[in-house]
Amino acid sequence: MKFAHILNELGNTNPETFEKTEGRRSILKSFGSKLALAVVPLAASSVFNKAQAKTTDILAEAIVFALGISYMQAAYIREGLAATGLIPADAKGDFQKMLDQKDKHIAYWIYYLTKTNNTVPTVPTYDFKAKNALPDVFTNYATYLTLAHALEDVGVRMYQTSIKNLLTNKAFRSDAVNMMTTIARHAAHVRLLRRNLGGSDIMPWITGTNAYSIVGEIQKAYQGEDNTMQSKSNAEGVNGFAISFDAATAAFDEPMGVADANAFMSKFIKP
Repeated sequence: MKFAHILNELGNTNPETFEKTEGRRSILKSFGSKLALAVVPLAASSVFNKAQAKTTDILAEAIVFALGISYMQAAYIREGLAATGLIPADAKGDFQKMLDQKDKHIAYWIYYLTKTNNTVPTVPTYDFKAKNALPDVFTNYATYLTLAHALEDVGVRMYQTSIKNLLTNKAFRSDAVNMMTTIARHAAHVRLLRRNLGGSDIMPWITGTNAYSIVGEIQKAYQGEDNTMQSKSNAEGVNGFAISFDAATAAFDEPMGVADANAFMSKFIKP
């Protein structure tokens, strides 16, 4: 089954009623660098019910949702590494390490979908030029990094949504959190690579809906990131403290639901 079709199916069957999970800063602080780099997940001690574990099952939905962005991230890095003269020699090792980690995430989710007789979605055919909206994405390193950090940021947000749906399975939930922590480190690193090119004040975390790009396809990665309400309280100026809008939005990553994920990802997936 094609992932684009699965996204549409999930959008019709899975209402977006997800609560917030921890932001990127909290995740990195809580788990630390050692755990954040532990990309080989724990062996899941229990798996979801075979009789019900199809793409309409909440656990299978969550796994397919996470797998979809992992597919996309891995394909993008792989294509970038193959592009002649795109990634500087001193950064190729970083991207290769990220690719290796994403391939492990993908293998893990495929293993458990297969083990439970669920359909493993096929890898889509991607158009990272987005119908020529990003014509130089594989010839201009700055453009490449811009889409790269958008994909990593979306990965953090989509994994947050998946984690909420994996709460009933402790092993899957824990492993997904570990993966999300790793993706957050990828996002922070790519953002710093972009900053080091000069001409940008981009930070390792998301601030508001700033995509550091005027391209609409990339802007869609940040829909909803201007939210300042956390646990029914407004983080901006909370308790009278001088907390700005930028600080309030930077403190939390917002989960990305099916509709927003589809709006972003579909631009890069060929029919």
